[in-house]
Parts: sequence; structure tokens; C-alpha cells
Amino acid sequence: MSKIAKLKTAPPDHLEVSLFDPEMDLLLRAGIGGLATTLLWIERSIQSEQCDDDEIPASWVDQGVPWKLHSDKILLNFVDPGKVEDVFKPIFRIAFGLNERAIDLPTTYIGKQPQSVRINLQRGLMLTFLQHGKTRTGDKKDSDLNLDIDGKPYQFSTRCIDWYKHQDGYQDLVNKKSGTLSKKTAELPGTLYPGAAVRHNGFAGQTKYEGSVSQLLAAYFAPIGTLALPINRGSAVLLVPDVQDLLLFADNRRKITPLSYRDCLIGGSGDAVLQLYARLRGDDTQQKLAVASVTAFVFRPTAWASQQKSRVAADKIEPLDARRLEIFRYAKDYFAPRKASRKVTEKTGKGKLAKSTERDEFFWSDSIVRPLIADNLAHRRDWFAGFTKLFVDRDPANGKPFRDRLPFERTGLINMIKADVWDKPGQMALIGAVHHALRGRYGQIASETANQKAAMQNRFRGEYDRWRLAFSGAKTADQFRHSICDLFSRVPANKELQANWTDVLPWLDESGWQHARDLALLALASYQGKGAKELAAVAEASEAGDSLTT
Repeated sequence: MSKIAKLKTAPPDHLEVSLFDPEMDLLLRAGIGGLATTLLWIERSIQSEQCDDDEIPASWVDQGVPWKLHSDKILLNFVDPGKVEDVFKPIFRIAFGLNERAIDLPTTYIGKQPQSVRINLQRGLMLTFLQHGKTRTGDKKDSDLNLDIDGKPYQFSTRCIDWYKHQDGYQDLVNKKSGTLSKKTAELPGTLYPGAAVRHNGFAGQTKYEGSVSQLLAAYFAPIGTLALPINRGSAVLLVPDVQDLLLFADNRRKITPLSYRDCLIGGSGDAVLQLYARLRGDDTQQKLAVASVTAFVFRPTAWASQQKSRVAADKIEPLDARRLEIFRYAKDYFAPRKASRKVTEKTGKGKLAKSTERDEFFWSDSIVRPLIADNLAHRRDWFAGFTKLFVDRDPANGKPFRDRLPFERTGLINMIKADVWDKPGQMALIGAVHHALRGRYGQIASETANQKAAMQNRFRGEYDRWRLAFSGAKTADQFRHSICDLFSRVPANKELQANWTDVLPWLDESGWQHARDLALLALASYQGKGAKELAAVAEASEAGDSLTT
């Protein structure tokens, strides 16, 4: 029986990457948006004659670029189907660069990107896409870097990199023998698709995540279509926009990237998404957003994989309405990251030759209130909901109670309370009534401990802790009502309560007491009458005690 000769098919002379192809999920659609952003950046560089002759082929300048951008797809043409690398290689080299041994994605920002922003964004990529050491080469440990910001030296920790996987990603798209476009499916590992993993090591071939060459191309450009920001040294948020129009997204992608190190600071997924929306809108609130929604994926170590940052949460957040956007603007203004400094003592030499030198070290201290407000607004809750958590939870980064940082938020809380952020009757009155009662209690203590400064401070602190524990420890409506009525009963003639008691009363019933508890603790944290200065001095002394010795 004669063998049937296989028919040879011509290699593909084009590749169509469609935004709404069923095989493209949310992250891959964002990757297609990243590819469109890069291609549009190249087109504009050629039109403005600002392109680098070493990076962009001369034929693209003389004869036009070998692709066509549409709102829903990208069509890549190969003049010589046996040399598709000639098309992919320049695109990858332009998209994925290095600058001062840090990852540089030049198509994602406008103008010159500050080095502090670049190393912070690199930290986000290393906590999401480039977690494994084999996906990059460079230093094995972090090194300290001093950068001058507003005339003051700030110290950053960064990992110097000489190469990363995405720079040579075009090689996976090409058949190495024939030089044509690869027709095989390829694995999409966590480096390209954060969160993807082999489900069973015994059946790695059957349970690994694979994709076509179009999916692989989209996955490589996902770091450009998304934004990875570190929350702290061990966790990060990957923001994935829901791209609906490639041309619109490519034109607006650069607005998403933070412009300064201060803009890079986030406290959680809701905070990161709302800040992204704020940058995307700019000053023109009527401007049409380039994305329908943003999904925030949280990466952090788990008990079963402490070395790896696993994808542990996903939160889809749609743009805010005008009212919530206005409240977030207040929060962004009043709870912005603040500049701080601490004394660092360095010891050199040993024995009699040992010397100690002291210097100021500057750093940014971010707010703990803004992330809470952002999360509440993102989920359509009252902006103060869950304020009790700031009194009982601890910072996972250092294990210290959040409440120790509340005195530094007092000015912001006072401004926030006075702003136009109240939509329901009785909320502001409840805060005012608590303020009045606290003012009365501290006044009584001041009169009882006149000329006894130490005793007065101790009693102020004890009074603060008394109501903090009473309110935050209330687990039922009855317990909270008992606590707040106890406070009100100790100070006569509470005019705020007398004038608004019909509006305040509903907040103390079974359905509203938890909101009232949050408002009472908000009032306690924002109190600014007698005793407030003494409590703030105690908090500042505590922070000063955290000076470093190296």
C-alpha cells in the first residue's frame, strides 16, 4: 500500500489578534491592549521623526509599518513568512527595556520617568509577573539607593536587573527551524500569566495552562496593558483594565502610570483602582473612560507557599458615580502620603575605635484611612464603614496596631468631617455629641489635675483608652448603647444631642448600631479639644522611639 504524501501548506503570512476572540480572557485582552499601545507608540515615533534608527527598521519608516490597528483587533503582516522574527524582534526590544539596571517600559509613560517610580513599578512586576529568579538575571540581593526628592535624600531598596524573560519573548513565537510563525500551542506559566499554575505535578502535561500563538503574544504584553503596584515588600496588586476599544485604550494607557513616587503608594486594591480612575479622568470628569471596569488581583504569600506570592483575591471595581468620586477626592486630598524622617545611628569600628554617627533618614508614610475609604466607596458603602478595624487590627507588614498611627491622621479626619461628605441625617450630629461629651470629660480631668502635668497626661490617656476599649469591644447593640449612654451621662447639657436626638436615635437600634460604633470611634480619633495635644505628644514620642540603629 503506497504512502499518501502529506500536502505542504504555505506558512501563514499574517497573524490576527482579536480582542473579542473567545480564547481571550480579561488578562489577555489587557495584553492585547498593551500590544496596541506599543504599536501606536511606534507609529507616532515614526510620524514625529523621533524614532531611533537602531531600534526601528528602515523599511517601516520608508514603506510603512507591517501592521494595522483596529478598535477590536490587530493585524500583523509578514512580507517574508520565513522571517517573522524581523517583525516581532523590534517590537519586543522597544517594549521591554532596561534603564539604569531597572525594568523600563517606555511605551507606558509620558516624557521622562523618575527613577524612584521606575524601581517601585519594577517591585510590583517582581511580586507578580517576574517572581521566580530564573525569569531574570542580575543581583541576587536588594541594594540601597539614595535618591534626591524635593532636595532631601530618600533611601530606596531595589534589585538591579540585567535581563528579564519578556525581552526575548519573540523567540517563543517563531518556529526555530523554518523561521515561520509557530503553530504549536505553548505553556502560559505564571511569569506570563500570574496565577496560572500546573494543577497536578504528576500530570503536568495535561494540567498546565496552554495557549495559541495569539494568546502567547497577548500574555507577553500583559505587563504593558496592566499595572502592578506593591502594597508593601511582600504583597502587590495587579490592576487589569477591561479593554473594550483598542484604539481608545492605546491612546490613554500612559495616563494610568503614576507620575511620581507619591502616586505609587497604595494601601490596598480599592485604593489602587480609584487612584487609577482618578489619573485616567484627569481634571475633565466628563472625559470618556478608556476602560469599562478594572479588576484588582491581590498577590501575597500564603501559609502553604510562603516563598511564592499567590493570587489570593480578585475584586472587580467599576467607575464611581459623581457623588462618590467627590468624596474620594476629599479623601485623596486630606489623607495624602506625608514626608517623615527618623534618626538613624550608625556604628563603625570596634572597641576604643568605635564611633557612632547620627543622620536623618527621610521616608514616605502613607495614610491608613484613605485605603479604608477607597474600599468602602468602591463597594458602594458609607465611606466610614468599618472604621472600628483601625482600632483593633494590626498592620500585617510590621505587626503593630493601626491605632498607633491614628493621631497622625487627626487633621485629615477633622477636615473630612467638616467637608460635604454626609448624606444621611444624624451622622454628623452623633459625632458632634461624642465630641461634646469628650470635651466635658477632659475638662473635668484638667480641673482635677491642675498643676500636675504627668498625672493629667496619664488620666487623659486612660480616658481615651477607656472609651476606645468600650466602643471597639462592643459586640452587640446593647453593649454599644450601654457604652455610649455611659459617656453621654457623664457630661450634662449636651446641646448637640438635645438638638438632634430624633436623628441620632435610629442609629442606636439593632440595624444601625455598627454604623454608630464606627462614627463614635471616628469622633474619638478626630477629637481636637482639651487633651488632644497631650495624646498627640504621646504618639509622636512613640514614633521617635522607632529610630534605627545599624
